[in-house]
Amino acid sequence: FLEYVNMRLISIYNQDIDFSGLNESADRTVRTDSSGNANYVQVTFTMGAQYAPNLVSGGLIPLDSVRAGRGTFISGTTLEHLCMEYTEGNATAGDDIGLTGYADDIQIFNDMLDQPSGCAPRSNMCVSPETVPDQFVSFNIPLGFQVFDGQASNSLENNIFVSMVINALDKMNAGPNPNGGDNPMQMKTTLEASIPIVDGGVNIFCDGITAK
Repeated sequence: FLEYVNMRLISIYNQDIDFSGLNESADRTVRTDSSGNANYVQVTFTMGAQYAPNLVSGGLIPLDSVRAGRGTFISGTTLEHLCMEYTEGNATAGDDIGLTGYADDIQIFNDMLDQPSGCAPRSNMCVSPETVPDQFVSFNIPLGFQVFDGQASNSLENNIFVSMVINALDKMNAGPNPNGGDNPMQMKTTLEASIPIVDGGVNIFCDGITAK
């Protein structure tokens, strides 16, 4: 049913627009602004060729099933419904998003994903795909701000945990129009996964585009 499940932790830093630092100039920008960062976790997987999103019952990834948290063991970690918070009532400026203790204005989060100049490769949060033509699924969960700061550990004691329902139809065993009411053959499972917080690499988009 599910194959090649993978997770990735991502921090987005503001574009460096202050060139007053040592060895900096407007034509030789240096790295990113370290004043803050927005964080999300990306979950990817592939489905077997016979499976398709179940659009009748909550979509491929029902948003009310998506939970995430940070801790050492999942048994002692509170998993929060971050996608419901992100999408409920078309959340607007002033509404907080993020894990408890790491939440702030959703508009700040979205602005950091995009950057003022629109140069960043903004990723969509909490979007359950309606079609998967290549059977590859990518799903992003907003975690908040500074969630990973000071948490990287060689002993892998600090982790991000994710739990979500995957809700699909088996096209080989369904009627000709399962999304229109024909007796669908539903395939549903709960995906639970974790990833340790470790130091990773840095991709610089905005400064690179400016230099180009």
